[in-house]
Amino acid sequence: MKKHLPNFLTLLNLASGSIGTILALKGNLVDGALFIRVGACFDFLDGFAARALRLHSPLGKQLDSLADLITFGFLPTVIMYSLLELHSSSNELPYITLLITLCAALRLAKFNISTDQKNVFLGLSTTALGLFISTLPPIIAHNNYPALNNILLQPYMLVALSVLGSILLVTKIPFMALKFQGYGWRPNRMRYLFACIALACMAMWRMEGIAFSMLLYIFFGSLLQKYTPVAEK
Repeated sequence: MKKHLPNFLTLLNLASGSIGTILALKGNLVDGALFIRVGACFDFLDGFAARALRLHSPLGKQLDSLADLITFGFLPTVIMYSLLELHSSSNELPYITLLITLCAALRLAKFNISTDQKNVFLGLSTTALGLFISTLPPIIAHNNYPALNNILLQPYMLVALSVLGSILLVTKIPFMALKFQGYGWRPNRMRYLFACIALACMAMWRMEGIAFSMLLYIFFGSLLQKYTPVAEK
Protein backbone atom coordinates (compact mmCIF):
# COMPACT_ATOMS: atom_id res chain seq x y z
CA MET A 1 0.00 0.00 0.00
CA LYS A 2 2.79 2.43 0.94
CA LYS A 3 4.42 2.16 -2.49
CA HIS A 4 1.21 3.34 -4.17
CA LEU A 5 0.66 6.41 -1.96
CA PRO A 6 2.45 9.00 -4.18
CA ASN A 7 0.58 7.88 -7.30
CA PHE A 8 -2.71 7.85 -5.39
CA LEU A 9 -2.12 11.46 -4.34
CA THR A 10 -1.27 12.32 -7.95
CA LEU A 11 -4.58 10.82 -9.06
CA LEU A 12 -6.35 12.99 -6.48
CA ASN A 13 -4.64 15.97 -8.11
CA LEU A 14 -5.99 14.80 -11.46
CA ALA A 15 -9.46 14.26 -9.98
CA SER A 16 -9.38 17.80 -8.56
CA GLY A 17 -8.53 19.26 -11.95
CA SER A 18 -11.25 17.21 -13.63
CA ILE A 19 -13.94 18.23 -11.11
CA GLY A 20 -12.85 21.86 -11.38
CA THR A 21 -13.06 21.73 -15.17
CA ILE A 22 -16.61 20.34 -15.05
CA LEU A 23 -17.66 23.07 -12.61
CA ALA A 24 -16.04 25.80 -14.73
CA LEU A 25 -17.71 24.50 -17.91
CA LYS A 26 -21.03 24.74 -16.06
CA GLY A 27 -20.29 28.41 -15.33
CA ASN A 28 -19.24 27.98 -11.69
CA LEU A 29 -15.84 29.63 -12.02
CA VAL A 30 -15.29 30.33 -8.32
CA ASP A 31 -15.68 26.70 -7.24
CA GLY A 32 -13.87 25.51 -10.36
CA ALA A 33 -10.91 27.71 -9.46
CA LEU A 34 -10.97 26.35 -5.92
CA PHE A 35 -10.08 22.92 -7.26
CA ILE A 36 -6.86 24.30 -8.77
CA ARG A 37 -5.79 25.14 -5.23
CA VAL A 38 -6.98 21.73 -3.97
CA GLY A 39 -4.98 20.08 -6.75
CA ALA A 40 -1.92 22.12 -5.78
CA CYS A 41 -2.12 20.68 -2.27
CA PHE A 42 -2.18 17.13 -3.65
CA ASP A 43 0.64 18.03 -6.05
CA PHE A 44 2.78 19.11 -3.09
CA LEU A 45 1.86 16.04 -1.07
CA ASP A 46 2.63 13.51 -3.81
CA GLY A 47 6.13 14.90 -4.26
CA PHE A 48 6.64 15.08 -0.51
CA ALA A 49 5.49 11.47 -0.08
CA ALA A 50 7.68 10.25 -2.94
CA ARG A 51 10.77 11.88 -1.43
CA ALA A 52 9.98 10.81 2.13
CA LEU A 53 9.34 7.19 1.11
CA ARG A 54 12.01 7.19 -1.62
CA LEU A 55 9.50 5.96 -4.16
CA HIS A 56 10.53 7.72 -7.37
CA SER A 57 9.52 5.98 -10.58
CA PRO A 58 9.16 6.77 -14.31
CA LEU A 59 5.44 6.01 -14.00
CA GLY A 60 5.04 8.53 -11.19
CA LYS A 61 6.88 11.21 -13.17
CA GLN A 62 4.70 10.76 -16.24
CA LEU A 63 1.50 10.54 -14.21
CA ASP A 64 2.39 13.71 -12.34
CA SER A 65 2.80 15.65 -15.58
CA LEU A 66 -0.48 14.34 -16.99
CA ALA A 67 -2.30 15.42 -13.82
CA ASP A 68 -0.60 18.82 -13.87
CA LEU A 69 -1.63 19.38 -17.48
CA ILE A 70 -5.30 19.07 -16.54
CA THR A 71 -5.23 20.88 -13.19
CA PHE A 72 -2.76 23.66 -14.01
CA GLY A 73 -3.01 23.73 -17.81
CA PHE A 74 -6.48 22.95 -19.11
CA LEU A 75 -8.58 24.11 -16.13
CA PRO A 76 -6.92 27.57 -16.10
CA THR A 77 -7.59 27.77 -19.85
CA VAL A 78 -11.29 27.07 -19.28
CA ILE A 79 -11.43 29.75 -16.58
CA MET A 80 -9.67 32.39 -18.69
CA TYR A 81 -11.75 31.46 -21.75
CA SER A 82 -14.96 31.84 -19.73
CA LEU A 83 -13.90 35.22 -18.33
CA LEU A 84 -13.03 36.50 -21.79
CA GLU A 85 -16.26 35.13 -23.23
CA LEU A 86 -18.23 36.99 -20.58
CA HIS A 87 -16.41 40.30 -20.90
CA SER A 88 -15.45 40.49 -24.59
CA SER A 89 -17.67 41.20 -27.58
CA SER A 90 -15.44 39.07 -29.82
CA ASN A 91 -16.33 35.44 -30.49
CA GLU A 92 -12.79 34.57 -31.55
CA LEU A 93 -10.69 36.36 -28.94
CA PRO A 94 -11.33 33.88 -26.07
CA TYR A 95 -9.64 31.11 -28.05
CA ILE A 96 -6.29 32.78 -27.47
CA THR A 97 -6.42 31.32 -23.97
CA LEU A 98 -5.69 27.89 -25.51
CA LEU A 99 -2.08 29.04 -25.46
CA ILE A 100 -2.07 28.24 -21.74
CA THR A 101 -2.83 24.56 -22.33
CA LEU A 102 -0.49 24.29 -25.32
CA CYS A 103 2.45 25.92 -23.55
CA ALA A 104 1.77 23.96 -20.36
CA ALA A 105 1.92 20.71 -22.34
CA LEU A 106 5.18 21.78 -23.99
CA ARG A 107 6.69 22.88 -20.69
CA LEU A 108 5.81 19.60 -18.93
CA ALA A 109 7.02 17.47 -21.84
CA LYS A 110 10.33 19.34 -21.97
CA PHE A 111 10.73 18.91 -18.23
CA ASN A 112 10.21 15.15 -18.44
CA ILE A 113 13.05 14.71 -20.93
CA SER A 114 15.30 17.41 -19.52
CA THR A 115 18.63 16.60 -17.91
CA ASP A 116 19.49 20.17 -16.84
CA GLN A 117 16.60 20.97 -14.49
CA LYS A 118 17.75 19.10 -11.43
CA ASN A 119 18.77 22.31 -9.67
CA VAL A 120 16.50 24.88 -11.34
CA PHE A 121 13.17 25.15 -13.09
CA LEU A 122 13.64 26.51 -16.59
CA GLY A 123 10.49 28.46 -17.24
CA LEU A 124 7.62 29.28 -14.91
CA SER A 125 6.05 26.22 -13.32
CA THR A 126 2.54 25.30 -14.42
CA THR A 127 1.51 25.16 -10.75
CA ALA A 128 2.48 28.79 -10.13
CA LEU A 129 0.57 30.05 -13.17
CA GLY A 130 -2.43 27.87 -12.32
CA LEU A 131 -2.52 29.17 -8.75
CA PHE A 132 -2.40 32.77 -9.95
CA ILE A 133 -5.28 32.21 -12.39
CA SER A 134 -7.25 30.43 -9.66
CA THR A 135 -7.42 33.69 -7.70
CA LEU A 136 -9.09 35.70 -10.47
CA PRO A 137 -12.70 34.38 -10.25
CA PRO A 138 -13.03 34.84 -6.46
CA ILE A 139 -11.34 38.26 -6.58
CA ILE A 140 -13.77 39.35 -9.28
CA ALA A 141 -16.77 37.79 -7.51
CA HIS A 142 -15.99 39.31 -4.10
CA ASN A 143 -15.22 42.74 -5.58
CA ASN A 144 -13.32 43.91 -2.51
CA TYR A 145 -11.27 46.27 -4.68
CA PRO A 146 -13.51 47.73 -7.44
CA ALA A 147 -10.59 49.48 -9.15
CA LEU A 148 -8.74 46.16 -9.40
CA ASN A 149 -11.86 44.49 -10.77
CA ASN A 150 -12.19 47.15 -13.45
CA ILE A 151 -8.66 46.35 -14.60
CA LEU A 152 -9.05 42.57 -14.46
CA LEU A 153 -12.31 42.61 -16.42
CA GLN A 154 -10.79 44.48 -19.35
CA PRO A 155 -10.47 42.04 -22.28
CA TYR A 156 -6.98 43.29 -23.11
CA MET A 157 -5.83 42.54 -19.54
CA LEU A 158 -7.23 38.99 -19.66
CA VAL A 159 -5.52 38.46 -23.02
CA ALA A 160 -2.24 39.91 -21.71
CA LEU A 161 -2.30 37.65 -18.63
CA SER A 162 -2.99 34.59 -20.77
CA VAL A 163 -0.30 35.35 -23.36
CA LEU A 164 2.41 36.50 -20.94
CA GLY A 165 1.77 33.58 -18.62
CA SER A 166 1.99 31.16 -21.54
CA ILE A 167 5.26 32.67 -22.75
CA LEU A 168 6.80 32.42 -19.28
CA LEU A 169 5.98 28.70 -19.19
CA VAL A 170 8.22 27.97 -22.18
CA THR A 171 11.05 30.43 -21.62
CA LYS A 172 14.45 29.30 -20.38
CA ILE A 173 14.38 31.75 -17.48
CA PRO A 174 15.47 29.87 -14.31
CA PHE A 175 13.02 29.96 -11.39
CA MET A 176 13.29 28.86 -7.79
CA ALA A 177 11.40 25.61 -7.18
CA LEU A 178 9.10 25.61 -4.18
CA LYS A 179 9.81 21.95 -3.37
CA PHE A 180 11.55 21.69 -0.01
CA GLN A 181 14.77 19.68 0.38
CA GLY A 182 14.10 18.07 3.74
CA TYR A 183 13.51 20.40 6.69
CA GLY A 184 16.91 22.07 7.06
CA TRP A 185 17.19 25.84 7.14
CA ARG A 186 20.22 26.37 4.92
CA PRO A 187 19.10 24.60 1.72
CA ASN A 188 15.55 25.91 2.12
CA ARG A 189 16.08 29.40 3.53
CA MET A 190 14.62 31.23 0.53
CA ARG A 191 11.67 28.85 0.39
CA TYR A 192 10.94 29.41 4.07
CA LEU A 193 11.23 33.16 3.55
CA PHE A 194 8.86 33.08 0.59
CA ALA A 195 6.42 30.83 2.51
CA CYS A 196 6.36 33.29 5.41
CA ILE A 197 5.73 36.23 3.09
CA ALA A 198 2.98 34.31 1.28
CA LEU A 199 1.27 33.33 4.55
CA ALA A 200 1.43 36.91 5.78
CA CYS A 201 -0.09 38.17 2.52
CA MET A 202 -2.88 35.59 2.71
CA ALA A 203 -3.59 36.49 6.34
CA MET A 204 -3.92 40.17 5.45
CA TRP A 205 -5.61 40.02 2.04
CA ARG A 206 -6.86 36.44 1.67
CA MET A 207 -7.39 35.64 -2.02
CA GLU A 208 -5.73 38.85 -3.15
CA GLY A 209 -2.79 37.78 -0.96
CA ILE A 210 -2.41 34.53 -2.89
CA ALA A 211 -2.45 36.47 -6.15
CA PHE A 212 0.14 38.92 -4.82
CA SER A 213 2.33 36.06 -3.59
CA MET A 214 2.26 34.40 -7.00
CA LEU A 215 3.14 37.70 -8.66
CA LEU A 216 6.08 38.05 -6.28
CA TYR A 217 7.20 34.56 -7.23
CA ILE A 218 6.86 35.27 -10.94
CA PHE A 219 8.84 38.52 -10.67
CA PHE A 220 11.48 37.38 -8.17
CA GLY A 221 11.60 33.59 -8.61
CA SER A 222 14.44 33.93 -11.09
CA LEU A 223 16.45 36.10 -8.67
CA LEU A 224 15.79 33.87 -5.66
CA GLN A 225 17.03 30.73 -7.39
CA LYS A 226 20.54 32.23 -7.41
CA TYR A 227 20.65 32.15 -3.62
CA THR A 228 19.27 28.72 -2.85
CA PRO A 229 19.60 25.14 -4.10
CA VAL A 230 16.50 24.14 -6.05
CA ALA A 231 14.77 20.81 -5.53
CA GLU A 232 13.98 18.53 -8.38
CA LYS A 233 10.26 18.29 -9.12
